[in-house]
Amino acid sequence: MNTESNPPLFDVMVSPRWADQDSMGHINHVQYFRYLEEARVQWMANTGFGMGGGGELSGMIVAAAGLNFRKEWHHDKPLRVRAWAVHIGNSSFRLLQSLHSEDGSELVAEGEITLVCIDAKHRPTPIADAERTLLQQSAVA
Repeated sequence: MNTESNPPLFDVMVSPRWADQDSMGHINHVQYFRYLEEARVQWMANTGFGMGGGGELSGMIVAAAGLNFRKEWHHDKPLRVRAWAVHIGNSSFRLLQSLHSEDGSELVAEGEITLVCIDAKHRPTPIADAERTLLQQSAVA
């Protein structure tokens, strides 16, 4: 997938903690999902994405998540988290997410997540036009 054609939806730095390491001395695989969540929450807080804005939207839920681990990582080295839209549906969208070294030269992990926009009753609700436009700006084929 060519992610160089469009800017990422977000580009967020996260700092692994010493306690995130496992007994083998590298970051435990579960922690990567937490880093991705942390980056998405920062993105939503900074842009207001998925926060309602007067409509019926109440939030988003994770429908599916997967990750391929490419390289060991350690707590004293920051990670750069990026995401691009790879599919935009009516009420759901799929993101390609990646974790890289701070300078972007080393791919640590990558995978996809599917998010569903929901209303106050936790039923799927259409993606708002402004949010759809934001997703389309980072879309990759």
